[in-house]
Parts: sequence; structure tokens; C-alpha cells
Amino acid sequence: MNPSGKPLKGKHVLITRGGEQGEKFCMDVASTGGIPHMVPLIDFRMYKDPNESYYFRQLGEYDWIIFTSKNGVHYFFEHLKKYVDDYSLLQHSVQFAVVGEKTKEALDRYQLASCFMPHVFTAEEFVREFFQNEFVAKKVLVPKGNLAKSTIADGFRSQGISADEWIIYETFYPVNQVGRLIPLLKEDVLDVASFTSPSSFNHFMKIVKQQFLTQHVSKLTFAAIGTVTKRAIENEGYQVGICPEKFTIDKLFQEICRYFQEKEGKDLHEF
Repeated sequence: MNPSGKPLKGKHVLITRGGEQGEKFCMDVASTGGIPHMVPLIDFRMYKDPNESYYFRQLGEYDWIIFTSKNGVHYFFEHLKKYVDDYSLLQHSVQFAVVGEKTKEALDRYQLASCFMPHVFTAEEFVREFFQNEFVAKKVLVPKGNLAKSTIADGFRSQGISADEWIIYETFYPVNQVGRLIPLLKEDVLDVASFTSPSSFNHFMKIVKQQFLTQHVSKLTFAAIGTVTKRAIENEGYQVGICPEKFTIDKLFQEICRYFQEKEGKDLHEF
């Protein structure tokens, strides 16, 4: 059996997230004996919403600004710096809410406190817990990406609360990564493929189908960061072997380690 510090020894892990989070994921995998293959299948860029000036003028009217992702925080303030210099002024006029820990950490960097975060990091749970806590809101703003669903805004509207959705960034597929993924699949190099969003999995499947690699993909263990991504994978007919209870990349990595530790222990026991 591998030493406890090397649960991924010899395992090839596909990491479909880029940037700082992807780099850290790679280092974590390598530190536990695994071989990381970072092939970012989605990327993000600023989006110019035609209603941007309206949302900015309305900032003082919102009771809550709700962030659903780390990217949402980053791009919101990238847009905002065109209009204001001192973000701390917002703290006195509006309350902030976040869906998860990483989003909260991103907001903390701007020295702005989040007043609410659900125990389970999903949009559905956010809505349920927010109203369970009996917070007061008349008008809210949800800065988001172009592919994000309207679950939170719809939840507020169903309660008679005005909810604006400001598209501040867009997701796109980095086509230059395709050539790196194909040989990994064709040669059956990978043991596990990890996905941190439905978008990354959808791009993965687009490549798989275009290159007729379905047979190779069926051999993989799939790891999903949360229930929404898990559902996207299952809708394509694949079983998800790894999904953490807490929907963060760190927890996803830990769950991958636990999965292979348990699998190795079971294999040895059967032998």
C-alpha cells in the first residue's frame, strides 16, 4: 500500500481548470505522488453588458449584492474601478452575500465582509437558507457570468423581490488546448478526469465526440466538484465516482485522494 502521504502515487489526473486554482490543484496532485495534466477547457474574460451604466447608477438602491463565484467578485470590481476608487464605501450602503468559501475569500481581499453564506454551496440552498434566516431585501443585484443560471434571481423574484442580473464576464473555450487533450485520451494515459463546472465537461465531451474517443473515455474515473457538474456528467451517461460534500477544489482534491486510498485498500483485501 502507498504511504499515507502518497495516495495518488502513479495516478494520472486530468485537471480542466486553469489559472491559480488549476496550478494549485496540479501542485497538490504532484505532492501526493500523482501526475497532473492541466488542460484548461474553459477560460474567462470581461464582458461589456449594455446595461452596465444602469446597474452602476442603481448601486445605492440595492439591499444586497450576491456573488455566486470567485470570478464574479473579480470581474465586478474590475468593472467598478472605472467608476469608483474606494470600494469600502459600498460596505455602508449594501450588504454582501456569497455562495461559497472561495467566493468569500475573494471578497475578503477587497476588505468587504460577507453577511451571509449558505452551509451547502449551491444556488438552490442559498435561496432556501436566505429566506429561512428572514433577511430583509427589497432589491438585489446578482453579478454573474453569461452561462450562469438565474436560480438565485428567480428565487428572489418568486418572493416579490426585485432582482437584477448583471452579466460581467463570459466563459469561452480555449481552442488551443484541444491538441493537448486528444493524445491523453487516445493513449489511455489518464486515470481520473476532474471537472469544476458543467461548462468544462461540456467542452470535454465536444472534443470527445468530434474525435470519436467515446470508447477511451468510458475507462475513466470521473470527479465532479459538486452536484450541478455531477448531473451534467451523468446526463451524458457516465458514472461519477468522486464528488465531495463541500463544493470546493480543495475538497475535490481530498476526495480524489480518499477514493484511491479506499480503492487500493479494497483491492489488497480482495487479493
